[in-house]
Amino acid sequence: MKVFNRICSILVIFTAAAAILTASQNLLFRSAEVYGFYFNDSSAVSRVYTELTSSEMADKIAGFMNSWRPDKFEILEDTGYDMENVFDEEEGVNMMAAKRALDISGIICIISLILTVSIYVYFLRNKKKKVLADMFKVSMVLVLAGIVSETALMATNSGRIRAMEILGMIDLGKDSQITILLGADFFNMAAIFLIALTVIATGVCAYINYVLTKPPRIFY
Repeated sequence: MKVFNRICSILVIFTAAAAILTASQNLLFRSAEVYGFYFNDSSAVSRVYTELTSSEMADKIAGFMNSWRPDKFEILEDTGYDMENVFDEEEGVNMMAAKRALDISGIICIISLILTVSIYVYFLRNKKKKVLADMFKVSMVLVLAGIVSETALMATNSGRIRAMEILGMIDLGKDSQITILLGADFFNMAAIFLIALTVIATGVCAYINYVLTKPPRIFY
């Protein structure tokens, strides 16, 4: 039993951190409001060949990111005589790669959350609140390291190049429609949003952890 408890105490460090980081990622990249905010602020949609409005484009990209196992990335536009895809095949390859990465992040989030809750329930039933409180503090160090790494990948040119290599994306160039919409400026903004979401998620989890693990009061 001691070995099992030790394994759980170590595991919860990683699952709690992973749940916070991946939840923030999914809230960011699946939200139409984030895309809409950027498109309205940057007027990026007006610089691509489409009649879609900023809000329509934001809804369609978010809809794709939230879709279940799409075959390809396409945003169709009525040209008057046919429905035509706004983006070409290579742009679709990159968006499919981003979608797969986000789906993996979503799966990790769900699994991490289930494991974290299960370990908390187990330790709380066995009156090991201090273990949870101590392990959560270590998890926060991992969250900090994670958000620093994510920011470096998103907000630096070398980081974005490295991320594209990891995800198997194609270098489309600055004139690509999708690059104009979701290029360096978008990811610079997204990095700020991701930090904010991670801080909020961490604060909520820290409060829940405090409520669940605070020692009983002797004096009232």
